[in-house]
Amino acid sequence: MVVRDLSFSETHPPRNYKPSTPATAQLPLAPVTDRFIAFILDFLILSPVVSFCVAGVLRNLKTVLLLNSDSEEAVVIWALFVVGIVCVSSLVQAFFIYFWQATPGQKFLQLEVISYPQALSDHRKLTFAQSFLRPMGWWFGSLLMGVPFLEILGHPLRRAFHERVSDTLVISHKHEPVDLPLAVETRYISSTLWIFFGFMFVMGLALMGKAYKAAVLEGLNGKKTFSQAYCPSIPTDRYQGQKRLDVALAMYLADEADDACVYTEAQKAVWALEGENKALGNLAMAVIAEDEKEAAAYQDLVCAGSEKSEACAISNYLKSKDKDKGNILRRAGLGLVSSRLLLLKDSMDQKNYASAVGLIKDLEMESPLEGFLNKNLVKAAWILNAQATQKNSRVPASADEKQILQEFKKRYEIE
Repeated sequence: MVVRDLSFSETHPPRNYKPSTPATAQLPLAPVTDRFIAFILDFLILSPVVSFCVAGVLRNLKTVLLLNSDSEEAVVIWALFVVGIVCVSSLVQAFFIYFWQATPGQKFLQLEVISYPQALSDHRKLTFAQSFLRPMGWWFGSLLMGVPFLEILGHPLRRAFHERVSDTLVISHKHEPVDLPLAVETRYISSTLWIFFGFMFVMGLALMGKAYKAAVLEGLNGKKTFSQAYCPSIPTDRYQGQKRLDVALAMYLADEADDACVYTEAQKAVWALEGENKALGNLAMAVIAEDEKEAAAYQDLVCAGSEKSEACAISNYLKSKDKDKGNILRRAGLGLVSSRLLLLKDSMDQKNYASAVGLIKDLEMESPLEGFLNKNLVKAAWILNAQATQKNSRVPASADEKQILQEFKKRYEIE
């Protein structure tokens, strides 16, 4: 128990008496506005460095999301991308804080990060653990929607969670530092932050509701991949990769698919594939492009890699106005479904129905084109049959054509 000295008079203290003041009262605390401006400057200065360090992971993430956004690999790369941003940004900030006791933005505004309360007694320098733990604690506060940052407005020393966990304090070296938060400054920052967090809370609720609705629909309808959502008529178990893009492009040329289907498959090829497969993706983008300049730019990319590729031949065919432009496709080999379909349409336009029937037979295995093939088969076979009847029942020279006509009559019960 401490007994008060009754002989001591507060109104008439002794001459040698000096009132004690806490050491914290002498600290020039950094203004909240300066710290906020320093944060903006640090973001503008350090974000390009962090982006450069994680660019490789971001490219792989884009590729995987385009190929299969629902895969476990996409989740892993997402996690590595986030962890990479946190670790790289924390290391960069720790480097500046450890060697210069301030980040670039803080240095510009004459702020300094000190070790507290150790600096009050022995002026101890910051350790690297403190320098690294401070930005890591900042990221933890960001996960909580920034609520821990509000402590800066109410704490006597303006210390938020990330500063207390790392035993640090931000002070100002300006000539007239502000020791305590100004009333106007506090109200302005507080109201701004509350409006921001309120907006984020409402947006979070909306996104959660949308995610819940999507999860319910997915549970009712079964799992669907990104490609199935836009190209449901192309079976995923049979068509994959470049073959799927080829069929999607053929369906678009046959008016059996929309541009969203082709765009989805083309983006996969452009981002994930190389060589002739990538050229086919650029060709598909050129075909669905509405702007002529954009289409021309994609067509230039098609033949940039290899002028002997079949995709380049298709591009030259589409640009050609020659009557015998079908020979361009024949010289390329007709390995793609798109090439054979274009040649089929060219044969029908040239009224070369015998050749068209042969191409239809060759494309019969492609089930997504069944409607288009049946329509052209009816037209070609009917005309060939009429021509054979008019010319003394002369049948076409090809045995395959004869078989197709017989199958056609049997299918449609024509005698």
